[in-house]
Amino acid sequence: MFLDPGWMILILLITLLIAGLPIAFVLGVTAATMIVLDPAVVPQIIGLIPFGGANNYLLVAALLFMIAGEIMNQGKIAEKLIAFASSLVGHIRGGLAHVNILTSLFFSEISGTATSDAAAIGSVMIPQMKKRGYPVAFAAAVTSTSATMAIIVPPSLNLILYAYVANASIAELFAAGIVPGFLVCGLLMGTAYAISVKRGYPTEGAFSWARVAETGKDAAIPLTLPILVLAGILGGIFTATEAGAIAAFWSIVLATVVYRTVRLGTLIDTLRIAGKRSAMLMFIVATSTLLGWYMTNQRIPQEIAQGILGLSDNYWVVLIVINIFFLLAGTIIHGTPAILMLVPIFLPLADQLGIDRVHFGLILTINLGIGQQTPPVASVVLITCAIAKISIAKIIPSMMMFIGAMLVALVLINLFPAISLWLPSVIL
Repeated sequence: MFLDPGWMILILLITLLIAGLPIAFVLGVTAATMIVLDPAVVPQIIGLIPFGGANNYLLVAALLFMIAGEIMNQGKIAEKLIAFASSLVGHIRGGLAHVNILTSLFFSEISGTATSDAAAIGSVMIPQMKKRGYPVAFAAAVTSTSATMAIIVPPSLNLILYAYVANASIAELFAAGIVPGFLVCGLLMGTAYAISVKRGYPTEGAFSWARVAETGKDAAIPLTLPILVLAGILGGIFTATEAGAIAAFWSIVLATVVYRTVRLGTLIDTLRIAGKRSAMLMFIVATSTLLGWYMTNQRIPQEIAQGILGLSDNYWVVLIVINIFFLLAGTIIHGTPAILMLVPIFLPLADQLGIDRVHFGLILTINLGIGQQTPPVASVVLITCAIAKISIAKIIPSMMMFIGAMLVALVLINLFPAISLWLPSVIL
């Protein structure tokens, strides 16, 4: 080879991304090219490693939670959660903004993906906020940034993938995401309140315990889903994959039998959508496994770790460098491939620094969540803008303060590992 393997991989990845290839093909073509050009590696490995990477029991959980989230979305469950959230926080200044954020937290505990959260909540809340006089850019910004909680709190798809790549406990990761999720929720609501007071946004009437009880009855049944999943996983009653199966089954029962908002034809379409998304995910997992295997074979992660440590051996300096890298990576790479690509590279460095793998997973996830709120990728923002019918350029100024709130949460979680590690240590 004419160049160092690490540089060749970087050049190939950038070139193929700029060329517009789907990320799965970018990873696969890069890995296959490097293996074919390396005389020390048997080419037949190209057909073996991807199968082994995708053939993992834990990944089935991702498909099952996708099904649960999609069915809950199609079943109009979000509307019941919105009514309940409105009864709890609608009386605060800027009421609908707080309802939007709190509902996102509720739905995050069902969907597991930020895109599903943004689509489900945004389709209801953005039109309602526009009717009540909120600027459309503000409504879209609240929806987009609050959807980030879906990749922090369980059953986060990102945490499932991280557990798979890092060989970490999914139960500990799910427990670790709860307090950071509530922290982000609180900071976003605090930001919305400050903006609402300054701009004079309305409330949604006085607080009423009777209304809380009435709306709580309708929301209680869908909210049993995250409680059931968490209690089962954290209590050691069933695995994450089994929890996914229970979540998918219960969501089907709710949508087709209890609420009757989803018919058989719609259910089949929903399962088809989830199947396609799962196939895309597995393809990315397979190709990223091949690239990860080759990089490990060439000791590239260890070389990167040593290179960063060569800049400084100070714990905080290295941690800042890692956070900045993750933030920037999140702006140009979707969460799934970012986790599959970056974890094998930076995990050895985290181990050398003595960072707990569960804590490191939350740091990575929150960084990527913030990164996906900024162009050029900004998948969640694109969905929100499509619902709001505005351009990204118009939403970005309104998002700055909310992104700032999430950055505050990120700093706190870096400074105080107990925010993510306390709950797992208590209940597991």
